Amino acid sequence: MDASIDSSIIDSFLAAGIVAKLVLFTLLFGSISSWAIIFNKWVSFRKVDAENRRFLILFSKADDLEDISSKVLKRNRGSLAVILDAVLPKFDALLFRGKVSQKSIQDAGANAMRLSVVERTLQGALQDEITYQERYLHLLATIGNTAPFVGLFGTVWGIMGSFQEIGRQGSANIAVVAPGVAEALVNTAAGLFVAIPAAIAYNLYISRIRKMHTQLEVFSSEVVSLVEEKLILESSE
Repeated sequence: MDASIDSSIIDSFLAAGIVAKLVLFTLLFGSISSWAIIFNKWVSFRKVDAENRRFLILFSKADDLEDISSKVLKRNRGSLAVILDAVLPKFDALLFRGKVSQKSIQDAGANAMRLSVVERTLQGALQDEITYQERYLHLLATIGNTAPFVGLFGTVWGIMGSFQEIGRQGSANIAVVAPGVAEALVNTAAGLFVAIPAAIAYNLYISRIRKMHTQLEVFSSEVVSLVEEKLILESSE
């Protein structure tokens, strides 16, 4: 039974016209591309999640920002480590290298300005990281949204061929109608086969990126708090 079904699908493809075959090859390319993206992002997200969990463990054991810089960042390249690494030069320039006078450190306005610089740098690094994690997802969304319409185009084309054949032969029996209808249904099924996994994966990955964005926002706030504590300690000395 299964062999006969497979044979009928292959026969339908071989009997299809050039337009239907182009539609099917387009959908095949879209399917291969979407599954490549799905697998790539699955591996990438698993790696980032593992690195972030390890980073938080190391981060919680660090004594201060200098300790984090020397011990934690050298052993981790997760998204949390990436955004912290991006702002450490700002920390060094504004706070930890003695480039400002003691009077300037004790100036509340100057401290607010430094905190603002740190916050903007963190937000910029955060957005860059989210953009990096979202790469290729627009292709996945495009495939998921357009594949049904590509399949629908093949469906309409096959039905048009059936009506043209009916007009030429002046008959509407099953032998005349069946080839065009079979061609149409194959294109419909192919479009759905490509679109459904792509759409599901896109929604799942967007949800994971939103959670990652929230995690990065919380971590950024914690880093700002650490910098503020550092400023208070410097001012009190």
